[in-house]
Amino acid sequence: MEKRVLLAAVLSGIVVIVWFSLFAPPRPSVPPPAPTPTKPVSGVGVPTPVAQEEHPAQPAVAAVSGDDAKPIALEGDGWHALVDPRGAVLTSVVVSGYRDDAGAPLELVRPGVLLPLSVGVPGAWNDAVYRVERGSEWVGLRWSDGVGNWVEKRIAAGKGKYSLDIEVRAGGVPGRAGVVVGTGLEKGLKTEQQGRFGGADGVVRVGGKLERINAGKLDGVKELRGTIDFAGVEDQYFLVVLLPSATVDEVRISAAGTGASAVPQVVVVGESGEVAGTLYAGPKEHGTLRGYGRGLNETVSFGIFGFLSVGFLAALRWIFALVRNWGVAIIVLTAGIRILLFPLNHKSAVAMKRMQALQPKLKAIQDRYQEKAKKDPNVRARMNQEVMQMYKQEGVNPMGGCLPMLVQLPILWALYSLFAYAIELRQAPFVFWIKDLAAKDPTYITPILMTASMVLQQRMAPQVGDPAQRRMFMFMPFIFGFMFMSFPAGLVLYWLVNNIFTIGQQMLTERMVAGSPKPVE
Repeated sequence: MEKRVLLAAVLSGIVVIVWFSLFAPPRPSVPPPAPTPTKPVSGVGVPTPVAQEEHPAQPAVAAVSGDDAKPIALEGDGWHALVDPRGAVLTSVVVSGYRDDAGAPLELVRPGVLLPLSVGVPGAWNDAVYRVERGSEWVGLRWSDGVGNWVEKRIAAGKGKYSLDIEVRAGGVPGRAGVVVGTGLEKGLKTEQQGRFGGADGVVRVGGKLERINAGKLDGVKELRGTIDFAGVEDQYFLVVLLPSATVDEVRISAAGTGASAVPQVVVVGESGEVAGTLYAGPKEHGTLRGYGRGLNETVSFGIFGFLSVGFLAALRWIFALVRNWGVAIIVLTAGIRILLFPLNHKSAVAMKRMQALQPKLKAIQDRYQEKAKKDPNVRARMNQEVMQMYKQEGVNPMGGCLPMLVQLPILWALYSLFAYAIELRQAPFVFWIKDLAAKDPTYITPILMTASMVLQQRMAPQVGDPAQRRMFMFMPFIFGFMFMSFPAGLVLYWLVNNIFTIGQQMLTERMVAGSPKPVE
């Protein structure tokens, strides 16, 4: 029995050996390495490698480049742009409806430095020609050196006015370098070099707080981290900023150039090499900026009383819709404000007239105590007590002329800020020689008239106070006139019209108080 079992086992082994010798399957080859997982870039249709942290870094994609460096035109609501396949950057963003002094379209991109959408550090990625994929309202660009450095970009027309939607994904060195949002704004206009209130600055809203960075004062690189609402560059009237939709690790701001010619270079560094969001490139129109949220309207520098400036701007726009001239609109708005403030101004003028009537009596008290008051504080205290008693008997408040003016200070400051920074006045003509209410008066006629009106206003005002102080105040109109020579014509026009109405009110007050008592002898 055991012999038969052994024989069966031997025969079975021989059969198996013969079978595999005659009919053996082919030897399997070594399996290739697993491909890098990918995900598509929205709208571009190009896969983007996703880094695998558990394995050493591998080349993201094969070498990719283009061979056509012809600029690509894009157009959206309120803008048109040029995209250069060499570096996949924005070489031009022209804002519709705005022009320079020569009548040419207004350009926002400043040449000669790293252009918007450049990778934040120099390298082949900023010089190579990208492969282009084009849609009706978007363009996709990609490049790779095949050894781990790759960049993919998508630029499209945004949904809002003056907006572009951008996506940038990168790996290798570009993935850690960030994306250039802006490097200053083009400042080729003559009028923007005269009478303007602001140069080109970096601007960031981080953690709900707006920060402005002057490139000329930067020492090294300024890094900002936190919740970034937007980051970019601005000047007095225009803005190029990114409102990110992807997570931002940090914003780096440095100076391109030195001294007065320095411009800010703003770089946004995204999480995992991704920077995406809405690029706003357009004017500082308060209503438009407010529609974007995130505090973008805070870039309009209306100051501490900005809520009043916004209200006056709405009124100014409403008046302009009726009169179709911004200079006339300023005159009408100034007149309306003076009418509303007439009771306060009248009260102030009457109080000053009554103070003027008491000047002889006040001087008599001061003369009686003058010598002893200089040496004895008790005598000086009795003199002041007698002066206050005189005011009480006459029913005069010595601060009556000042308090109404203090109430008006916020209004005056709000109007000052409005006329200095409202883009509605930029290149807005008034009459004859004034072709731009946001630029200085080239003939200096309005500053001269404003100075003359201030001199007349001072001479008509009640003469109160120390004679030395009055002589000092006589220099104020000339100081103001010198300052206002370089101020925007719209601001000077407001001040001139306001002075004229003040003179008219002084004349009216004189007639209304004509029956008041004569000065005390």
